[in-house]
Amino acid sequence: MLFDPRDWEIETEIEVGNDDFIFGNYVDWNRFRHENEDELLDFFGVELPWDKTLTLYEYIEFVSQDVFQNSDICKNFLKDGFLIEEKSEILSDILIKFISRTSEVSDDIISNIFDYYGVPSGIDYEYELPEHLRYWQKDFSEFDYGYYRKYPIKVEEYEETINDIFDKIASNADVLTKKSLVLSSLIITESMFKSVLVEKIPQDNEVSEFGKEILQAEVDRILRGNNEGKNKLFKKLYNNKAPSQNWIDLRNSLAHDIESPSICGNEITYLNLKTDIEEKYSVSDLKEHLIEFCNNLKNIICSQ
Repeated sequence: MLFDPRDWEIETEIEVGNDDFIFGNYVDWNRFRHENEDELLDFFGVELPWDKTLTLYEYIEFVSQDVFQNSDICKNFLKDGFLIEEKSEILSDILIKFISRTSEVSDDIISNIFDYYGVPSGIDYEYELPEHLRYWQKDFSEFDYGYYRKYPIKVEEYEETINDIFDKIASNADVLTKKSLVLSSLIITESMFKSVLVEKIPQDNEVSEFGKEILQAEVDRILRGNNEGKNKLFKKLYNNKAPSQNWIDLRNSLAHDIESPSICGNEITYLNLKTDIEEKYSVSDLKEHLIEFCNNLKNIICSQ
């Protein structure tokens, strides 16, 4: 029986940026392992007779457990972990002392048992977590007019959020975490752009409720559609062409399959889903382009 996070009450923590923007949840699996050690061992049916004296038959029963038969745990960590307390020519009289929980190798034994049963380790962030553990359990693209009207991402706060994300990208060595953070920056950018669109839509109290429903339904359709539709709406609302967004293909590739793109140094390699051609994007260029996009939006908004 392998580990399934749905079988457990897993505590998530929220990762927040300097401007209080919520990046999403994360789970410290090492803490989960530590706090649920006994329960996990019991769930997997693993018996560890810490500091107990075993008969030879109890010892044989111990090493016959699946986890020890199908792994190298005994070979790697327990070959010196037994002390024969009582020698005898009669097998039933032989006594064997098992190591204590405070032994140097006990943590390694526990860790390898949990690895065997698929219990995660380390820290998983928002886009590495199973969907039911994520903070943003709906994709940003599914949020509608009412959401962006009530919870806009302000252009004034956007740059600080992006700087915070890219600082994390630079300081993190894990490739999947880097890609998750890049995707977060692009989703936040998309949400900021949608917020700019919704903010400009007039709220006319003279319009009937029926008329408002029709308007909101049309805006929802555009917000959930492709980027071309959003750019057209921007042109109608602001009488200006929307600033360039050269990262859309990268965003779509990461959202489609975050495992597929690769990061080497400062460069992301990804598959353009439209052309089926492999393309590259510099991480530092991406940060610069996102901030430039926001500044161009600010200039257009200020000119209105």
